Amino acid sequence: MKTMEYIVGKPKLKTALTYAALCIAWAIALFVANAWQGIRVFAIIMMMIVIIVVIPGIAYSRIMWKVDEQQLCYTYHETFVMKIICFYRHLLIDHHLSYQMRLNLNQIDHIAVTYAAIPRMPFGAYGYDILFEIHTYSGSLYTFDILGFGLDKKDALDAIAYMQKQKMRFVDRYHILDALKKETPISYYLEKVDKENSHD
Repeated sequence: MKTMEYIVGKPKLKTALTYAALCIAWAIALFVANAWQGIRVFAIIMMMIVIIVVIPGIAYSRIMWKVDEQQLCYTYHETFVMKIICFYRHLLIDHHLSYQMRLNLNQIDHIAVTYAAIPRMPFGAYGYDILFEIHTYSGSLYTFDILGFGLDKKDALDAIAYMQKQKMRFVDRYHILDALKKETPISYYLEKVDKENSHD
């Protein structure tokens, strides 16, 4: 019997490789064309950037997570270098996404739903990340962003609903999960919550 699982954020390998193939084909065309040396150097540099930076950037989200009947798993790429390393390990060695953290559901006492105000480059404005703070019976605490850039809100809501059906206890003092179900962008709600808390 197949295990039920809900995945939030899947590697987009086909999309990344298709985009990369187009860029590399264009770079090769420039290189082999009867052009001056500067264009050929530019083509080589562009191919290297596409292979080393662009492909992992498109294929991997900063955070990806999943839940099934037994485990809650997530992987978080704190730096772009970490994302590049994990992507090529996936592609060349493991041939699957390796989650950095795996927690058995029966280890988890409760999940606190909270948020963090994060400066967004390049203008210095603040955005808001929704965080799961996972409290285990052993006293350990694990925190990750559940809805990073490129992740689908519906996938996250489906995974949360599944965990609630599994009797997972959520502590949501700011009612973030209710706000997340609405059509209004969650950032508006979290900005309001943040302003109210800053006056306390």
